[in-house]
Amino acid sequence: MWTDARQATAWAFVWLLLVTAGFVLLRRPGAGGRRWPGWPLILLIAALVRLLPALWLPVGAGFDIDSYRLVTDALLSGREVYGAVAGRHPYLPFQMYVMGTMAQLAASTGLPYVVAVKLPSIAADVALTGLIYRAAAERRGAEGRGREWAAYLALLYALNPVSLLVSSYHGQFEAVTLLLLAGSWWLWERRRVTASAATLGLAILNKTWPVLFLPVVLMRLNSWRARLGYAALALGIPALAVAAYLLAYDADPTPMLGRALTHRGNAGYWGPSAVLVPAAGVWPSLQPLADALVAARNGLLGGAALLALWWTQRQSALDAFLTLLLAIVAVTVGFGIQWLVWLVPFALLAEQDRWARAYSLAAALMLTIHLYGLHMVPWLAEWLSPPAADWLIRLSALPAWGIIVAWLVARLRAARATGPTAGQLGELVSDR
Repeated sequence: MWTDARQATAWAFVWLLLVTAGFVLLRRPGAGGRRWPGWPLILLIAALVRLLPALWLPVGAGFDIDSYRLVTDALLSGREVYGAVAGRHPYLPFQMYVMGTMAQLAASTGLPYVVAVKLPSIAADVALTGLIYRAAAERRGAEGRGREWAAYLALLYALNPVSLLVSSYHGQFEAVTLLLLAGSWWLWERRRVTASAATLGLAILNKTWPVLFLPVVLMRLNSWRARLGYAALALGIPALAVAAYLLAYDADPTPMLGRALTHRGNAGYWGPSAVLVPAAGVWPSLQPLADALVAARNGLLGGAALLALWWTQRQSALDAFLTLLLAIVAVTVGFGIQWLVWLVPFALLAEQDRWARAYSLAAALMLTIHLYGLHMVPWLAEWLSPPAADWLIRLSALPAWGIIVAWLVARLRAARATGPTAGQLGELVSDR
C-alpha cells in the first residue's frame, strides 16, 4: 500500500484505463470464434482486477470511509450507533456488523482499515460474476453456445469499470446489496419462492432500495395468499432486525428510520438538476424552478415506478425489474454516485450487453470525475478554478443520464410491441 495518496491515485488511474481497455476490447462470441476462459479463470480475473487497486490505495471516498470508521468505533465500543454517529449511517442495521468484522480483521492482522472495509464488496463482485456466468450458461445451454455467452457476459462484469470504481476505489458496499438482490431474482427463477423472499429481505435490510423488486414479484404470484406470504417474509426480516436492534439498545427509532427510509441522494448532480441547480447559482431567477424540481422528486419517482410496473406487467420479472430501475434512475433528482452500478448486473443478466457497454463507459467517466474531483485526492481543484471544476463535476452526469433515457425509451417500445410468452406468464409460481 502506498502512503502517498497522490502517487497511489495516479497509478490507480492507469490501472483503471487498462481494465477499461480490456472491457472495450471484448467482443460478442461468434461462430468458430476464439476460445473463451472457464469460470474459475474469470472469477480469478474479477478478484485480481479489484484487489490490486484496493491494496495499494490508501484512500476511498473520504466522507464514506470516515463514516464507516465512526460507525465501527461506536459499534465496537458498545454504543448505540445511530445516536452516536448523527446521521452518518443512513442504512438499517446490517452492514454495520460487516464493517465491524472488517475493523476487527484490520486490528488483528495489521491490514489497513481502508483496505479491509472494501473486501466484502470485492468478494460480492466476484460472486456476482459467478452468478452472471451460471445464469447465462443455463439460459444459452440449449442453444449450444451457453459457455461462450456465459464467459462473455461474466467478463463484462469482471472487467466492468463501474463496478471496479464503486467497490475498489470509492469503497461503497453496493455490491453486497446487489449480490443479495440478484440472488433473490435467481432463486425466484428457480421457483424457490420462500428462499427468494428471505434473500430479498436481507437485501432490503442492507439497503432499502431493493424493495423495488417486491412489487415486480407480487404481480407475478398467482394468489393473494402467496403475495401476502412473500411480502411478509421480505418485509418481516428487516422489520424484525430493526426491532431487535432497538430493543437491544433501548433506542429511539427516529435517528435510524428517519434517514434509512428517506435518504434520496444529493440534488444537483444528476439529470436536469445537474444543469439547473448550478445555473440557479449564477442566474438567481432560475432558483424557483430548481426548487420546484427538487420539491417534485417524490412525485416523479412514484409516477415513474407505477408507469414502469404497469407497462411491463406482461414481461418476465428480470425484464420488468430492469425497466423499473431505468425509469427510477431516469427521473430521480437526488443521486449518489454508487447508484450507477445498480443497472450493470441486471443488464447483463438480461443480455442487454450493447446498452450495458455504452452505459458503463459513460457512467465510469462520471465516477472518475467525481472521485478524482471530489472524493479521493481532488485533482481537479489543482487544474481548474472552483467554478469550472464544479460545473465539470455536475455536467459529467449528462452522458450517462442521456443513455439511460434512450435505453428506457427503447425498452418501453419493446415491451409494448412484444406480447407475453408462455414462459413469461408461467412465472406465476408457487413454492416447493
